[in-house]
Amino acid sequence: MELVKTTSLKFEVTETGHQIIQAKINGYTVRLILDTAAGASVLDRTCIKMLGIQEEVSEENAAGLGTAEHEMGLINVLKFELAGQLYESTQFVSLNLDPVQAAGGGDTIHGLLGSPFFRKYQAILDFGTNTLTISEPLSDCE
Repeated sequence: MELVKTTSLKFEVTETGHQIIQAKINGYTVRLILDTAAGASVLDRTCIKMLGIQEEVSEENAAGLGTAEHEMGLINVLKFELAGQLYESTQFVSLNLDPVQAAGGGDTIHGLLGSPFFRKYQAILDFGTNTLTISEPLSDCE
C-alpha cells in the first residue's frame, strides 16, 4: 500500500465558466486557470520578470490559443505553492496570454495549470464542491 499526502483547495468559477485557483510563485500570489486540456503549465510572459523568473526562449512555437502560433519560453519555477504545500522545480512555459485575460472576470490571469501537473499529482477536480485535490506519494522516510 502506497502512502500519499493529499492537499485540497477551493477554486473559483468565473462568469465565463473558468476554474481559477490562487497559488504562490516565488512568494508572489498568482491566479491560474485550471486547464486540463493544456499540454503544459503556462505563465504569462508579462509577469515572469515580477516573479523573478528567467526564461529560455524556445525554438518551438506553441499552438492552441486561437489560430496563430505563439513564441514561447521554457522556465523552471523553483517555488510553486498551493494551499501551503510546496512543489519544487515545477515546469512551465511562458506565453503571451492576452487572449485569455477575459476569462479572469476583470482580474489578471497569470497563467494556466496544465495536464502534466494534474497527472503527476493525481489531481481530482470536484465540480460539485469546487475543490481541487492533489495527491503526492510519500517517500519511505516521511
